[in-house]
Amino acid sequence: MNRTSRIITGIAFLAFGIGWALELTDLIHFNLDGWWTAFIIIPCFAALFSSKHKSVPLTGLGIGVLLLLATRDIILWADLWKYILCLLAVVWGLTLIFGHKSGCSDKHAEKCTSDLKQIDQDGRQIHQIGVSFGKQLYEFSNQRFEGADVETSFGFTALDLRGADLLDGAVINVKCSFGGMEIRVDRDICVKTTVESAFAGVESHCDGQPADGKKMLYVKGSCSFGGIEIK
Repeated sequence: MNRTSRIITGIAFLAFGIGWALELTDLIHFNLDGWWTAFIIIPCFAALFSSKHKSVPLTGLGIGVLLLLATRDIILWADLWKYILCLLAVVWGLTLIFGHKSGCSDKHAEKCTSDLKQIDQDGRQIHQIGVSFGKQLYEFSNQRFEGADVETSFGFTALDLRGADLLDGAVINVKCSFGGMEIRVDRDICVKTTVESAFAGVESHCDGQPADGKKMLYVKGSCSFGGIEIK
């Protein structure tokens, strides 16, 4: 949290605390139904001024406001989930319209190549990657790559495997919903895709059959309301 966000958050909580104290002493009277939503609304509002990915705090802010409206009986609790879905659709639409084009060459995609969580599966070190409401670029040049489990929702994930020490037969398990993924490989890599898609597209520019001297990379999983591109 930068200085501006700290100041905004501090002022908001200060005003909230003083106002609540005055109400408790009957000096002034406020309708404090749903007061607890302030602990969601205020930090998310402040984060709008510091976060690189505005969709995250914007979503949190919207959910906080919806919870406040529900506690004040302005909207029904039974319909809350419908409003949240509408909010997610609006935020995702704004992200697609006004967000930067994503990709491995996207300067606005945050690079996260170090300290990735890995788990051991059948003697292979598998990277664990999860991206939500953001854009992440993972580069594996001059690194050993034995496989990955990648989950993306309402965001974009780019895997750049060019120049990586790729294990022959490595598997990338993907789960993509309301988002996009891009996987880039060297030209001498054969990629075999078996991705189930629903209202989504899976495009491969290098899918082929095994050949002498070429390594195999398998991409498996599911994709819904999004797209996966392999280059």
